[in-house]
Amino acid sequence: MASRIRVEQIARSLAALGLLAMGLSALVAPRHGFSLDHAVPQTSQANLSRLLMQREVTLHQRSEAEALLMEFARAQMTRHYWGEFAGSLPDLGLSSGSQFQATVNRDAVRTRLWLEPHHGTEAYLAEVERSGGRLRMHHCRGDRKAAGQAAAGHCPDGWQRIQLD
Repeated sequence: MASRIRVEQIARSLAALGLLAMGLSALVAPRHGFSLDHAVPQTSQANLSRLLMQREVTLHQRSEAEALLMEFARAQMTRHYWGEFAGSLPDLGLSSGSQFQATVNRDAVRTRLWLEPHHGTEAYLAEVERSGGRLRMHHCRGDRKAAGQAAAGHCPDGWQRIQLD
């Protein structure tokens, strides 16, 4: 019985000593030995970091743009109720801020807001249109190269319609 307890104590001590040695070796030479980050070259890590940062910026811009698209559509619907569509964001009490180039187009039956970020690859469109006595709105996003090019009531080619609530 006593020898069995002693064997367990020795086993625990050896395990603790092994963990202590691994910890000390990591403190003394943290970049030597087996490590998961050695499997990826430094240039790939830099590219991955850059891609992740771009993705984060895109998602933030998308969130900001979608909020502005919805505010624009609601404000234009209200403005139309009182007479006609507004010709600019300031007329609606809105601003695109410093991160977007905003363009408002309007005619007697429709108004559009084009948003192009200063950085990034996505652009955005909101359209409010009078059709058969009712107002309809739709929103799109896609490659900024196609911004400004859409038939009435449609998203530009290659863009996707987005549902905003």
